[in-house]
Amino acid sequence: MVKRERAVELAEHVLRNLHDGQHEWPLSLVTEVHVFGSFARGALVPHDLDINLEHSRGERWGRHMASSLAYGRDPYTSMRQLLTTGKRGYQFVFEFREQADFDMTLLWRRGDGLDTALERLHAIQADPTAGRASRDSMLAEFEGIDQWIPRPYREVLCEAAADKSVQIERILLPDALVTGGLAAEHLDRRWKQSSPLYRAATAVVSYWEQRGIDPGQCHLHGVDIRDRETPYFAGFSLRYFRSVPACLTEFGGVEWLEVVHPTRTRPLDCLRILPLDRAKLDHATWH
Repeated sequence: MVKRERAVELAEHVLRNLHDGQHEWPLSLVTEVHVFGSFARGALVPHDLDINLEHSRGERWGRHMASSLAYGRDPYTSMRQLLTTGKRGYQFVFEFREQADFDMTLLWRRGDGLDTALERLHAIQADPTAGRASRDSMLAEFEGIDQWIPRPYREVLCEAAADKSVQIERILLPDALVTGGLAAEHLDRRWKQSSPLYRAATAVVSYWEQRGIDPGQCHLHGVDIRDRETPYFAGFSLRYFRSVPACLTEFGGVEWLEVVHPTRTRPLDCLRILPLDRAKLDHATWH
């Protein structure tokens, strides 16, 4: 959770970065910025600032998207990093305005000046009675961790579970040691041992090892551990969420493990996503 004053600062930060970089790719693609969720309703202590970005595409974006999906990367990483410059407290969704069944508040549209966007932001009134949205788009597997899963992502997962294109399981990953030298070296190269991502990665790899799965056949948070063909995938904090359908269809995945909220000390709750109907999943778009 963040205090409202902090959420306003975070929104201002994004708008200023967009204003300064709007002529540079990929920020030049952004056409609209909206806020939604508890902040837009006026909550005094909203959860992460929910932001929707609409953007144009074009040939360069198409090549970028194809390359990112081919290597299990999030195509929106560069856009997100340029807007946040390392600050935390955001939940981004992309091109979700037409699908949303809830209100979004426009902050910026291509052609607007920074002053106009800031005026719209500051016109959103605080409301002490406002809280979180009703608990819709829920599965039993989301209980207790739904605050870390943006509502649009919950909607996608609920729809996929309802049409039986995937099976979703909730598991709790215990802390355990990695036994394989290759995987241990991989983790040590990527993260400091004090990092929550190192802890999450260790738990995921240990879980695979305990099931007799060779970690060299696994793709861990955007990177292959050894093999280029990897039927086992894992990600953290939903960073690569949009890649799930392609990884479970085009790239032959048999499971996706998602550690929803990696931390240093709290339980490591994980969603295990299994493909049931690859034909349906192959035509799915997960925003």
